[in-house]
Amino acid sequence: MTACRVRALARVTRGARLRTAGFSLIEVLVAMFVVAMGILALAALLQASTRYTKMSELRSSATLLANDIADRIRANPAGGELAAGGYDLTDMAFPSPTAPVGTECSADAPCGPGELARLDLADWTTRVHATLPKGSGWIEFHAGKAPAPDYVDVWVGWADPLTLGSNISTDRSGTECPAAWTKAEPSVRCVYLQVAL
Repeated sequence: MTACRVRALARVTRGARLRTAGFSLIEVLVAMFVVAMGILALAALLQASTRYTKMSELRSSATLLANDIADRIRANPAGGELAAGGYDLTDMAFPSPTAPVGTECSADAPCGPGELARLDLADWTTRVHATLPKGSGWIEFHAGKAPAPDYVDVWVGWADPLTLGSNISTDRSGTECPAAWTKAEPSVRCVYLQVAL
């Protein structure tokens, strides 16, 4: 080998050794930036997951409460047809107060449809208030036009506790609620159910 070739070969191997000796500061900073962005994305994902889990829990509770009053109305259809004397809760604001307790029923003094409806409403509205934040109920009777049956509209509403403030509307909040509620509370969420009598 000639001396020039040996020197050129030595330069090439020395340059390769220098390049593989370690990472540059820029490479380390870029890697740290990529890892930091991944951690921030995971934190945002965890926060969104917590929010939607809570919303799902409240919606499930509201659905169970709506089905509970629907079953009570189906068991006492005459009470559902009494409007204001039965299961009617249309004059309630948001959040609605607990319905007053009616007379107690017993074997000696059985309840009529109206008394049973008032007892059901008192028990049900107490459970709605205890289960949901600002829990409210709205029940409205509608006479069906033959051959359609009579029916009752049931809304169970609550305030979304994860909004930024009381005057801030959340996505799709209030679209399935009575109009009186959305004016009183922009962050209201509802479950709607229609019960045929």
